[in-house]
Amino acid sequence: MNKPILITGSHRSGSTWVGNIIKNLSMIYYIHEPLTPNSITRGLFNTEVWYKYYDPNKEHEKVESILNKLFIGQYPLKALLHFKNSLPSTDYRNPNGINDNKIDFKYLKWRIGAYLDSKKLKFNKVNHNEIIPLIKDPICLTAAEWIHKRWKSKNVFLIRHPAAFVSSLLRLNWRFNFENFIKQPDLINRFLKPYESDINNPTMDFISEASLIWLCTTKIIIEYQKIYPNWIYIRHEDLSYNPIKEFELLFEKLELPYTSKVKRFIQATSDHSNPSEVSNKGKVHQLQRNSRENIKNWKKRLTNKEIKKIRDITEHISNKFYSDKDW
Repeated sequence: MNKPILITGSHRSGSTWVGNIIKNLSMIYYIHEPLTPNSITRGLFNTEVWYKYYDPNKEHEKVESILNKLFIGQYPLKALLHFKNSLPSTDYRNPNGINDNKIDFKYLKWRIGAYLDSKKLKFNKVNHNEIIPLIKDPICLTAAEWIHKRWKSKNVFLIRHPAAFVSSLLRLNWRFNFENFIKQPDLINRFLKPYESDINNPTMDFISEASLIWLCTTKIIIEYQKIYPNWIYIRHEDLSYNPIKEFELLFEKLELPYTSKVKRFIQATSDHSNPSEVSNKGKVHQLQRNSRENIKNWKKRLTNKEIKKIRDITEHISNKFYSDKDW
């Protein structure tokens, strides 16, 4: 089996765009958010918190056995049967959780896609040894170390400007339940000790809450950088400003062919003729954007007071990635 590729970072940092670009290669088997609650694997194993920490020094046999099958392009038919809403109470979009027995069309789509893609590999007679599994999952941020230790994965981390991250959450009105972290003392002790007090006292306004999420996820990435400097760390803004060149560098690091099909897809999803803003404010993803203009959309969405607040909260970490000119 080839080494899997993991595209992760915090949510709202461009992992969907990057994943969709890489999956244009015929040998790629795209695995959409397998460790996310209500994901394509729900029903096979259930994740009850967002950003579940997988200790690299412990065994996670059930999850490992399922990922082993996915990594050779086998998606079980029975996973399609779990198509009803069933989100835990810690869901970051719906703080009270969802278990209403309604069909979850969004994740049913991803499940059907994963199943059909697995059949497509078989139909095209792609050998198991030729498949390169691609995990696109921001929530795998806290599993990256375990995945690398177990499968020698090639890990890619996306970092996004804190104001852009906050404005994206604000547009979608996505809140975060810090019970996701509080329920995981191992995660806090491993990565988030400096923010333990804030995490345990999360009554705050939207801007402060979103800024704290950015701090927590970015602190995890910084800790990884110290231990694993050879992993790949990319700013969303660099990919957006010069996508053709930056994706070529990324493909080179991942030892993937940079084909004309890939370049056409990058051009189509980043061209200056595309809209700079999403056409529907509630739309989660819109791949075709003017990527260069999208970099600074947060300046239109946020007030000067909100921007200052975000910078005041995050600058002790954000200054490792962003200078004055980026504000």
